[in-house]
Amino acid sequence: MNKLLIVKLVFVSLLVFTNSKSLADDYQGVQADLNNGLLPVEAAKRAHENELFSADVVQQMVDSDVDIVKAVQTVAREWSSCDDTYASVRKGVQLSSDRADEIVASVATINGCKCNAQSFWARSRLEQRLRPRIQRALAEISTSCSCASAGIEAAIEIVPDKVEDMVDAVIVAKNRAERTIDSIGQVGVLPEQKFWGDQLVKTKDTNLIRNTEVCSGDYNELDEFDPNNSWSNQDKQTDSATFAYNRDLGTHKLICEEEETKEEEEETENDSEKLIISQYIEGQGSDQALELYNGSDKEIDLYAGNYQLEVYFHGYDFPGEVIQLKGLMAPQSTFVVADAQASSDISAKANQKVNGLIFKGADAVVLKAGFNNSPCECAVASIASAVNGIEKSEDKNAEMSQEKEDFIKRIEHHYDNTNVQATVVDSLGRILANKDGEQKDVPVVEDATIRRIETVCKGDRIEMDEFDLNKEWQTYAIDNFIDSGSFSTKDCAASRKDLLLSEYIEGTENNAMIELYNGTDRPIDFSSEKYFLELYNDDDDDPESVIYLDGKVDRGGVFVVAHSDAEEALRDIANQKTSELDLENTRAVVLKKVVLPAYQSCYADIANWIQGNDLKNIAYILPPQRDPGTGPDPSDDPRDGPDGGELASPN
Repeated sequence: MNKLLIVKLVFVSLLVFTNSKSLADDYQGVQADLNNGLLPVEAAKRAHENELFSADVVQQMVDSDVDIVKAVQTVAREWSSCDDTYASVRKGVQLSSDRADEIVASVATINGCKCNAQSFWARSRLEQRLRPRIQRALAEISTSCSCASAGIEAAIEIVPDKVEDMVDAVIVAKNRAERTIDSIGQVGVLPEQKFWGDQLVKTKDTNLIRNTEVCSGDYNELDEFDPNNSWSNQDKQTDSATFAYNRDLGTHKLICEEEETKEEEEETENDSEKLIISQYIEGQGSDQALELYNGSDKEIDLYAGNYQLEVYFHGYDFPGEVIQLKGLMAPQSTFVVADAQASSDISAKANQKVNGLIFKGADAVVLKAGFNNSPCECAVASIASAVNGIEKSEDKNAEMSQEKEDFIKRIEHHYDNTNVQATVVDSLGRILANKDGEQKDVPVVEDATIRRIETVCKGDRIEMDEFDLNKEWQTYAIDNFIDSGSFSTKDCAASRKDLLLSEYIEGTENNAMIELYNGTDRPIDFSSEKYFLELYNDDDDDPESVIYLDGKVDRGGVFVVAHSDAEEALRDIANQKTSELDLENTRAVVLKKVVLPAYQSCYADIANWIQGNDLKNIAYILPPQRDPGTGPDPSDDPRDGPDGGELASPN
């Protein structure tokens, strides 16, 4: 009897093995799954089950036209180790180095990061005692920051000149808005048939518009969602006919009249409570859009208030996409967010365009605002990981490389002021070149016009590095104004770009001009987003003059600052005229942007950490703590005993 049972068990085991092997044999890869209609997250799950290497999956997704940022984030979510997080980010940055900041930020926002503060940085552990002359800066890397840390360490090896971009991107990405203003759908619940509604109102391939008597948003994104309660369908698309999706887009108005409460009369209520999602468009292809309506009697600054859209997919309780909203909303007006590739009838009404905006298959779209209580939790960990990623060495007693010294010197300069209020957006020329007795700076140009090469998509944020004029600029004769005021970029991958210094004129007498190009996906109003120019004319690190920009610049437009006594040809194209624009003998021009108050403390945290540690002597950074709340592993501390002490000799 026992023998018969054993035979049966063996037979069943062989059958299960055969079936499993058959399933594996039927698997044709990521590209085949995507071509068969699977979503990237579904294709990633199958790839993981079939034991594909994370970096290879990123490559295959990109080969199938999945956006590079979404590909890396999807893989980092699905795979379970820091090695895979590292590998997927590294592959993504190799494929698209100009989007390194977006890639790192996308993995930093993964809630419940599966990297989970594992012992990823094995090579940074102390396998032997360090000599007393080598110290180490201690930086605890919590679980919530482990994906960000792994991502930055991977990316920094490929693009060491983009550390400021990546750290700032992580700070912004981690600063998730805390207060729900409105929502569609239900977070964590997958809609049946991948769209909401099963009665009269559905959201599949349709224009969903808020009923005009709805005056406040749905503050609970976790409750059951029924679109029939406050929405109606318009312009539904069928196989036999197509309708204009832009009907009523950008024109929403409320007809309800709420009785003002005593608190409202005393202006104690938050105006954001009268901001609602008023229209939702889920069209074919890139025809995706969302309309917001400001029902208050006050202007709302979406950027200053940290308004964000979160899009949730596939039953997850963390967003697959977070969109930072930027712009001003007048009272009783609308604001339209649309895909950057949407058809003309939608894009013509868009106030902000977003790359790869996806609503199909979404569980929920949530509008949030406000700031959380710990926006800087990963600031120091990000910098520590960046330092750790530069010029790694397996030799614990190796001297620090010149590249690492230069890198540390640069970030010290960038974050050395604990009261820093602005971040560098772009620069022209070089400052601090003679700080250590090097050859003194020379003027950017003398008696010439220079224009940015049209393929340049992002600014030079490192104002103290060596400046090569011919790398990104073309030089023209003195007082050449022929094409001034008409710059545009070509073949730039749509990404989170900022303003760009596009033209610089240092001509005869007062013929001075600086042109800036707006390569972002939105118009910029300098009254709400503060930018300023710093002009350096001497051989020190203090600007001779600071010019705050005043006015507006359209999306894809230019903003010209000219000397108030320049020739008429320059003054005619100028958006701002000032006598402070003296470019004679100018060593460097730096464009800066004032950061939100919430981010100033992040910069201060970084500066304090840098100043509190002798970075020039560090060999390795403390690896992630293994258990959140317990602190670093004592065995990783090079000091004697659990209570610390002097560094011990290896002898």
